[in-house]
Amino acid sequence: MWDMPGKPNLIDLYVEYTSVDGNSEVMILDDVAKVNYSLQLIHIHGSMGYLPENICQYTATVKIDLSDNKIRLIGNISCLINLELLNLKRNALTRLSNVTLVHLLKLKTLDISENQILEIEPNAFVGPNLNISWMNASYNYFTEVDVTNVVSVGYFCVRDYSHSKMNKLINSMNFLLNTSLTYGPGMVIMKDNPLTIWPEFDKLGVPDLAWIGKLWEFGFDFRGANLTCNCQMEPFLNLAEKVIKRIWTNVFNVTCSHPPHLNGTPILDLVMNNSRLSELVCPIDAENDCPIGCNCTEQPSNSRLIVDCQRVGLTALPHRLPNTSLSYELNVCDNKISVLNKREYLGKVSVLNACDNEIWKVDEAVVEMMTNFTKLSLTNNRGFLKHLPKTIQFLPAQSLDVLNLVLYCDCDSIWLSEWLEFRQVDSDTVYCHTANHGRIKAIDLEKVLGDECQIKDSTTLIICICIAILLVLIVVSVVLFYKFQYELRILLRRQDNSYEHFEYDVYISFDENNHHLREWIRHIVLPFLENCGYRFYLPMRDSLPGNVAEETVNELLRQTKCFVVVLSTSYLCQNGRPQTEIEWKYAWDFYVKNLRRKIIIINFDHLPSSVVDPPQIKAFLRVGKALSFGNRDGMHLNNIQAAIGLGRIRDMTLGAPRRLFFPGLLRFRPKVDVEKINLA
Repeated sequence: MWDMPGKPNLIDLYVEYTSVDGNSEVMILDDVAKVNYSLQLIHIHGSMGYLPENICQYTATVKIDLSDNKIRLIGNISCLINLELLNLKRNALTRLSNVTLVHLLKLKTLDISENQILEIEPNAFVGPNLNISWMNASYNYFTEVDVTNVVSVGYFCVRDYSHSKMNKLINSMNFLLNTSLTYGPGMVIMKDNPLTIWPEFDKLGVPDLAWIGKLWEFGFDFRGANLTCNCQMEPFLNLAEKVIKRIWTNVFNVTCSHPPHLNGTPILDLVMNNSRLSELVCPIDAENDCPIGCNCTEQPSNSRLIVDCQRVGLTALPHRLPNTSLSYELNVCDNKISVLNKREYLGKVSVLNACDNEIWKVDEAVVEMMTNFTKLSLTNNRGFLKHLPKTIQFLPAQSLDVLNLVLYCDCDSIWLSEWLEFRQVDSDTVYCHTANHGRIKAIDLEKVLGDECQIKDSTTLIICICIAILLVLIVVSVVLFYKFQYELRILLRRQDNSYEHFEYDVYISFDENNHHLREWIRHIVLPFLENCGYRFYLPMRDSLPGNVAEETVNELLRQTKCFVVVLSTSYLCQNGRPQTEIEWKYAWDFYVKNLRRKIIIINFDHLPSSVVDPPQIKAFLRVGKALSFGNRDGMHLNNIQAAIGLGRIRDMTLGAPRRLFFPGLLRFRPKVDVEKINLA
C-alpha cells in the first residue's frame, strides 16, 4: 500500500453521522489547520453508506481510508484534487464509473477490493493526466474486464483483478494499439479467475501479432486460470518464443487445464519445446461445416486443418469443408468413393489421402485444381481405375502415392509406361488390366500393346480424315447453299402449268418516273400485250393517284399469274417510292408458295448482277433467267410473250363461250413506229 512519504503531519478529519442510513459529515477541531495543513480521513469498521456529504469542503484531503464500511456509491469526488490515496476496501460498491476518478490527478493508490463490484466501465483508470500506480480490484464479482483497464500509456506498478469472476477480456471501446506510443510497463494480476479462453488479440485491438512487442514490458499473472490450451494460443506463443520468459517466469507458472492430455502442462514447456506447439489444436463441429461423421481439427503450428473422414461410409468427396485460412489435409481412406469429383475447396488441399476406396474415375479438374498439394494417395484402390487424367504425370513424383494401383488400360493409356519409367517410384506396383492380355505391369504396357495400337491408330487416323473431309463438305455445302439459296431455288423450280383461274395474267412493275421507260411501256409493251389478249394490271394506269396501299398490292398480286419487273437503274434507287419494294415482296412470296406463279425480269438497262441489291433479283441475273434487250425491237417482244405463256381471252358477248387462247400462234405487228420513239 502507498505509504505517502514526506507527509508526516496529516490533520485528521472526524466523522459525525447524520442519519441511521449511513449519511455523515466530517469536521476538524482546528480551523487553522484546515487551511495550512494536509488532511486525512480514516474511519474503518464503521457504518458509512456514502462518503461524507461535506467532503468537498476539505480539498486539502490527501488520504481517505474508509475500509470495512457499507459504502454503496462513491459519488462525485472530483473536488478532491489533492487526494493521493483512496481505500474503500470491504465495502458494498457494485459499480465503478469511468468519470469517478478522472479529475483526481494526484491519486496514486486505489483499493476497491473485496466489494460487490459487477462492472468496471472502460477507461475507469485512464485519463489525460491520471496515473494510478497501485490499483487493487481483487475479490469482486465482475465477469469481464475491458482491455483499456489492462493496457495503458505510461508506467504503473500493479493492477490487481485476482480472485474474481472474470472469464474473458473485452474491447467494448474498439481500442486499437498505437505502435507510435509507449505502453506500460506494469504488472497485471489476473490469477485465480475462471478464465478459460485465451485472449483473441485481433479482437482486443492487436490485429497484427507482431505488435505484441509493444507490450513486452508488461507482466501478466494468470496463475490459477482454467486455461484451455488450443489453437487460439499457438500464434501468440510461436511469436513470443524468444521473449516468453519476460512475460511468464517460473514465479508465475501458468499451466493448462484443458484438453485432458495437456492438463497441468506449463505453458512455458509448450513454448520451449517447439514440437509440442502442434498439440495446440481446435476441434471444429458440424455446425461449422465439418462433414457429418468426420473429425475436423485446426492446427496452426503446421498451417493446416485436418479433416479425418476415414471409414465413415462416404460415396463421394465431402461437398463442403470448414472455412479457414489454412490448407486442408483431407483423409477419406477406406470408404466407398467411386469418383473423385471437382470440389471448390480442392485448391486449398495440400494432402488428399484416398486410399482403400472403389475409385474408377479421377476428374481432370481434380488434378488441375490441386495446385497447393504435397501428397495425393490412391494406394490399394479396390477395383479397376478406368480413367486417370494425363495431367497427373506433371505432378511431382514424390507427391503421388500409387502403391498397388490397378488401372483398366487400352491404347489411350500408353503414356503410363513412359510416366512410370520416369517416376522410378512404385513403378512395379502399378498394374494394368487389358482386354486381350489380362493383368500386366503398367510399365510394360507399351511393349505389350505397341503393335496393336499402331494398327489401331492408323485405322483411327483414316476414319478421322474421312470424318474431317465429310465435315468440310457439309460446311462448304451449307455455306454455298446459304450464299446461292435463291439461285438454287430458281434453277430447281419445276413450273406447274396446270390450269388455275387468275383475275390478271400480268402485273407490270417499273419506275414510273423514268420517262423513256414509261413511253416504251405505253407505246410498245401495252399494245403488244393487248393484241395478244392478255389481261394485265399497270399501276400508273389502273390505280388511283398516289401510292397504292400495301393491302391492295397484296390482293392484286394474289389474283395475278405473272409478275413482270422492268429492271432499270432508277428502279433500284427509289427511296422516295417504296411501292416497288412492296410489289416485289409480295410477288416473291407468291412465287415461292405457288408453282403456277411466274416472275419475269426484263433487264432494260443491261445491269450486271453486281450492282443489284435485292438478292432474289440478283439470283435471276446470275442464272440467266432475265430477258435482256439490245435494240428493243419487236422480235424481243415475242420473248416476253413466250415467257408469259398461255393467257385467257374473255369474250364479254352475252352467250359467247369461254375458250383458251394461245398467243404464241399469232405474230405481233406493232401499230406504232418504234423508230420514232426516242429511248436514248
